[in-house]
Amino acid sequence: MYILLRIIFTAAEFFGMLLLSLSTFRIYFRYSLHKVALIAVVMASTSVYIRDTLDLVSYSLLPVITTEVILITVLFGLPLIFSFLISIIGMLATAMFETLVLAIGSYFHLFTQDTMKTSLTQFIVHELINTATLLLVTYPIQKYKLGFHTTSNDALKAYNFWLAAILVIAIFGIQISIVSFRGSTVHILLPIALCGILLIGVYLAYQHNRKLWKNRRERLSKR
Repeated sequence: MYILLRIIFTAAEFFGMLLLSLSTFRIYFRYSLHKVALIAVVMASTSVYIRDTLDLVSYSLLPVITTEVILITVLFGLPLIFSFLISIIGMLATAMFETLVLAIGSYFHLFTQDTMKTSLTQFIVHELINTATLLLVTYPIQKYKLGFHTTSNDALKAYNFWLAAILVIAIFGIQISIVSFRGSTVHILLPIALCGILLIGVYLAYQHNRKLWKNRRERLSKR
């Protein structure tokens, strides 16, 4: 239950972060909230597993960002480099707000960096405040249509998927080598399984993308 609650409230913060970063680039997500939620849950599960189960806090950021980049690319059909930019902007904004919230919380003795590691209640309060802050910042961006205006084709070029697959293999290869010293088969098989799932997702998205390009060429040839 402890791990599950940490995943839920970490996912809530990632959900707010994703809405903020997508809004900053004026990417329409009103009918894609289920995609945002899925990305947030996968990111949270990855983060909590590495930080709390493996206790490898220093190595958690790279796999989380990689997961976010790949899933944004696949689910929103954006170029890989553009997805990376969205992810970095979101992470930087979240880190800034987290630092501010933590400073205020420490000043009023609500929570500290150390006590949040042992107190689930303080951790939940911290995550809820971060999430509320991110959503409050997102609201005016959405309402007044602030941010960068971007456009993208209805289908990606193939190299985005090849780069995504290479990135998945590389990051999870590094992650497996990091955790292998623990000698636990479970901790080695889980990253491999997750890598396989992401690669299957990239492949299915690639096949769907080929179909989009084919349909697009057929429409153009009929004009």
